[in-house]
Amino acid sequence: MIPMPETKAIFLKLSSVPLTREKQIPLQEEFSRYELATNWVLKILLKGHLTKRVQILDAIQNDFSEQFDNRRTYLNDVLRSATAEIARHRKLAMTVRSMRDKTPFFKSGRIIFSQPIVKISEKALILTLADRTRIPIPYDKFSRNQNAEKISAILKGESTKVDVDGKMPTNRRYGRIRMKWNSAGFLIIDIKANLPI
Repeated sequence: MIPMPETKAIFLKLSSVPLTREKQIPLQEEFSRYELATNWVLKILLKGHLTKRVQILDAIQNDFSEQFDNRRTYLNDVLRSATAEIARHRKLAMTVRSMRDKTPFFKSGRIIFSQPIVKISEKALILTLADRTRIPIPYDKFSRNQNAEKISAILKGESTKVDVDGKMPTNRRYGRIRMKWNSAGFLIIDIKANLPI
């Protein structure tokens, strides 16, 4: 049996260049759609008291694909964000009394996606929208140069072979990517990576 190499979890903080108006419009639409989808899932979870993943997926999958997006990965990302928001709200409600009677909601201005919806490359983050268009979001020069070695180490885990189902396997060296919208017209990108020691 081959021993698995030990990995170390690190967080990369990158910024994008100021985005053009042509890129800002679909990105802002994606941010608002993600917020609507997450809050819709939150409402259904709290209303139906659903806790098991199988129950949740059975209850929301058809309506979700009609209203928001039919990609299974998108649904999984929204579901993880919704359950994390419920857990965060419950934890906060234990210490802050005014939070106890309020329902949790997902705040606008951030989205959290996983592969294959987002992919990283040496110079840009590539976001795939619901209509399968791809938007490259270039990193700014300073943050790209600061994290160049870590990005190249992450990209070494990218597979070039197709698996038996005919799909490209995901890069296991990074997981979900959080993007925060800045009102100045650029994104703040946080990547959680697992790099070998």
